[in-house]
Amino acid sequence: MTKETASIHVQAKLTPAEYEPFRMIIEETGIKKATLFRHVILANKQNVFVPEKQSTDKKRLIFIASKSSNNLNQIARQLNSAYRGGVVSERVYLDVLNKLVSLESFFKKAIEKC
Repeated sequence: MTKETASIHVQAKLTPAEYEPFRMIIEETGIKKATLFRHVILANKQNVFVPEKQSTDKKRLIFIASKSSNNLNQIARQLNSAYRGGVVSERVYLDVLNKLVSLESFFKKAIEKC
């Protein structure tokens, strides 16, 4: 019977706080990181965290919020450059106000659909 070799590479990133307990074990025992994490993963096969799948509505709301925040950022940039140029006229003010109202309307309609 031949021994099965480990050929699947698994990689993850940890914050310093998440890594700290493992760092202490590695330093105290001299065990390799890969060996330690392999033991941790295989010992906890029964306690695997399975994240909840996002609903289509939630994904859509996140997309809409992202799109709206990008639009809001563009409006803020436009107003800021007009202010720095000393040309915050009534026309610029009304243009920005109309864009904000449109953005609010778009966001409300999108939320109602979800």
